[in-house]
Amino acid sequence: MKLKIKLYGGLAGIILGAVLFCAGADAVTVDAEDISARAYGESVLKELGAAKESIYVAMYSMYARSDKKDNPAFGLVEALIRAKDRGIYTRVYLDSNKGNDDAFVILDKAGVDVSFIKPSLKMHAKLIVIDGEVVIDGSANWTQNALLENVESAQILRGKEFARIKLAQFEELEKSIAGTSEPKKALLDKVRVRNIFLEDARLAPGMVTGSDGYSFDFYLLLLRQSKDTGSPVIRVDYAKSARRLGIKVETENSKYRQEIRRLAENLKDKYRLIDYTIDENSNLDVKLLDYDDALKQYSVPAAGYFNIPTAYWEYGLDRQLILREKFAYLASIYEGETARPRQWWRKSLKGLSEKYHIDEWTFDYGLRGLKKLDLLEVKHSRIKPGERDYEDREPNEYRLKELVAPQEKERLWKNLEKDFGVEAVGRARELAAMIDEGNNVQAAKDFIRLVKKYGEKDARAAAETVSRMGADNPLRNISYVVGVLKRMEREDGNLLP
Repeated sequence: MKLKIKLYGGLAGIILGAVLFCAGADAVTVDAEDISARAYGESVLKELGAAKESIYVAMYSMYARSDKKDNPAFGLVEALIRAKDRGIYTRVYLDSNKGNDDAFVILDKAGVDVSFIKPSLKMHAKLIVIDGEVVIDGSANWTQNALLENVESAQILRGKEFARIKLAQFEELEKSIAGTSEPKKALLDKVRVRNIFLEDARLAPGMVTGSDGYSFDFYLLLLRQSKDTGSPVIRVDYAKSARRLGIKVETENSKYRQEIRRLAENLKDKYRLIDYTIDENSNLDVKLLDYDDALKQYSVPAAGYFNIPTAYWEYGLDRQLILREKFAYLASIYEGETARPRQWWRKSLKGLSEKYHIDEWTFDYGLRGLKKLDLLEVKHSRIKPGERDYEDREPNEYRLKELVAPQEKERLWKNLEKDFGVEAVGRARELAAMIDEGNNVQAAKDFIRLVKKYGEKDARAAAETVSRMGADNPLRNISYVVGVLKRMEREDGNLLP
């Protein structure tokens, strides 16, 4: 598309008369108004508020959370909800990246017609069309950074002919929406937990240091059940709870009922998180105590929450992870939710230990365990000029990966085996495991390629060389394996006559 612009307007704002030449179409004329930088948010709010018939939005990043209402992106989301409540047809399309999950939930619960685009497609638009006449387009996402900090370019383009062209893009998006599936629901459905559970030494940290994994799991399970029922009082199903916690039920002399009652007593008397009653029929009714009332004696202010996706249980992480990995996973959720919209968070092991009252070794192994299971991405910081060793580095950066349903992960591995053979995939996973990537499908693909190019013997030798580096060494990755192979190739070449 070519754009010819003739400027006219005053100091209050630049109004542009623009002729847009569209491929395969006649030229269309629009009136254009520049709303770059800080003007974008206020201008969009005004246009959404003036909508009379319809609003269509396609947004790559819409980072809005109900507990961050001072974020201007939340104000834009609220404007969409208000428009819907006024009877304006409001349709929103979001890229399937993890940062949009909260906005999806907020809009969906409010009755706004909102959909994700299929994960296989990258929907990078930041496009709004209002009343079939007003087009708002540019580089700005609906994030705090874009609205308050970044240098963004955006414009309002007014003209029915041009709006029709852009509405056709929404028709194409409609063909690419992701189906509403249970796996995605398990990622969006969240169980809210107060931050004090992680930050007070006598709660989750005490459970970890005391190896009290059953109490840790039972409390989170009670929170999940309370969320599902909408009540702080839960009638405990002994057998179902025991199976979920990994306590044997079917054996002849099983004492699972006594064990569940012991855990309830523990949560009441030791951790002061619940109250409970047992009636004449041995029914156990648990009441979750309100943090503000029950935990006044604790030193950490219960100022915030973090949110565990129900996929944590649906995908079996509560049974797959060991206790230190579970704690590291919950802490990663909490840190990620309080980080910038990009979801990466940075903190030293010493800082994590001080904040969460868990020793550095336990935290380190918990985070490494998550990486081995392909649940966590880690950017290991490098030594800067003038620094003497790795202890002088900046803290590492971490980001939880979006959870993948076990059946979907199995399908990915089966497809890889179909393409390359079971033996080749098995060898590749073995090599990838040397650098903690044995459960990463992409890492296995990379090693298959390296074995094919350099041979299994050399690929294994390179992987073993890199695996001998410390777990926190920034060079302990597949890129460095490639570097070692290239060096080996050069050295072998130098020996040739």
